[in-house]
Amino acid sequence: ILLRLPEKSVARFRCVSKLWLSITTDPYFIKLFETRSSQPSLLVCFFENEKLFVASIPQHLHSLQNSKRSYSCSQPIYRYHMEFPGGHSRFPPTESVHGLICFQVSGTPIVWNPSTRQLLPLPKPRLSWNDLTIFLGYDPVECKHKVMCIPLKRSSDVCRVLTLGSAQKSWKTVKTQHKHRSDNQTCGRCIKGVVYYIAEVYQTHVWVVMSFDVRSEKFDMIQLPSDTDYRSIFLTYEESFACVQMRTTKGGQVRGERCTTLCILEDAKKHKWSSKDVFASAGLFVESLRTVLKLKGCSHAGEFIYASSGLQSLSYILFHDPVKRSCRRFELKGIADDTSRLNNE
Repeated sequence: ILLRLPEKSVARFRCVSKLWLSITTDPYFIKLFETRSSQPSLLVCFFENEKLFVASIPQHLHSLQNSKRSYSCSQPIYRYHMEFPGGHSRFPPTESVHGLICFQVSGTPIVWNPSTRQLLPLPKPRLSWNDLTIFLGYDPVECKHKVMCIPLKRSSDVCRVLTLGSAQKSWKTVKTQHKHRSDNQTCGRCIKGVVYYIAEVYQTHVWVVMSFDVRSEKFDMIQLPSDTDYRSIFLTYEESFACVQMRTTKGGQVRGERCTTLCILEDAKKHKWSSKDVFASAGLFVESLRTVLKLKGCSHAGEFIYASSGLQSLSYILFHDPVKRSCRRFELKGIADDTSRLNNE
């Protein structure tokens, strides 16, 4: 019965009794619930005047029509806002890793569950680390989340690791094997139990991909492909770590056509990358001329997600399917009205 309920109801029923709490928090139940629940949702969140605005877009509502190459839709979306503890976070959050997201405020990591709206502040990993780079990983074998921290913009050969939901209540020091540092734009990607992120090797000015095995808590270093630097866009593409380069072709079928080159990590041990070119559709090209769109990531269905960075211009999200050469708009009606209304209260 519990497996057939929506996430919000299951979260509320945890307070019924200790028995229901133990059932709904059991890793086996959570894994079954994820398997039987609805299709993944795209989570849109942003800060405005120390408030966190959240909108969830059900992905199963987006079915491309074969007869149309580009179209707009405006489906009802689940949205809410909440006060964020400690004010606005100056650093980007982690990606959503099996339903959890991690922020930091003044060096304090905060784990957030968007489904239950719960915020869990964690103890500071080290008093001398005022600013952190935070990564969130998930071990699919033992079904455990782990938070990993390194100092921001400071070379170090150690990190701090905390396992969520275990008897371990304090941070554990783990050697990274390679002394390196991160910047304030570093964002990790957790793929199949491994967290990947970009870092600079100590005293070399060389940027590499660092990998952290969530289960074994071991680090490794992967060379970036040629013609790629730390300013490239990094995302998860078809369950692999990939870096993105955008360019405009000079020839080919369409002169001046926008092309996205994906460098996909094939073998981390051998530092092997493969290259794949995907071309933009006409709809994406037209939308790019109207406003400044930035690539934000890739959906479970393999679509590239584009959005504007400014809150005032965040009225829609653009999905581009590189295989079908089509794009579609999803209009975020109501979000701008919510922010304006709450700001005037």
